[in-house]
Amino acid sequence: MQTRRFLHLPGLAFAVLFAILVGSAGADNSQLEGTWDVTLRFPEGTCDRTECGCPGNTANIPLPTLNTFLKGGGMVWSGSALAVGPGQGVWERFERNHYVARFKFFIFNPETGSRTGSEELTKDIRLTGPDTFEATTTYGLFDAAGNMTAQGCLTNESATRFE
Repeated sequence: MQTRRFLHLPGLAFAVLFAILVGSAGADNSQLEGTWDVTLRFPEGTCDRTECGCPGNTANIPLPTLNTFLKGGGMVWSGSALAVGPGQGVWERFERNHYVARFKFFIFNPETGSRTGSEELTKDIRLTGPDTFEATTTYGLFDAAGNMTAQGCLTNESATRFE
């Protein structure tokens, strides 16, 4: 009888070890989870493209946003302008310390409140530390009818974890 008890011990030990390994494999995703203070800047060249546009038609003006990466791959984006709504999307890990997010927000006429279009963005994120990341984001602009009016517009971003 006692030998049977000891035969179960290696199986139990394997199950515990397997659970630890599986848990740690997914832990890399938790590095991005949470809310981040993000500063985006439109680089030189993007402002020269009239279809992309830059705030004040000036490159590198810092614009604050909040990005929240939810457990399970959801994303919420909040901008700093009255003319845009909150954004929603998804994110996933591409490789160690490298993530990709895709999200969308609507654009409004600040005087009338009517929807004038939307932006769809793809963010290439690289963690530079446990509480910092840098990203390059490309976006496309769409009019109110959903027709693409510009694509390949670019922003550079730096972020720190909001705690």
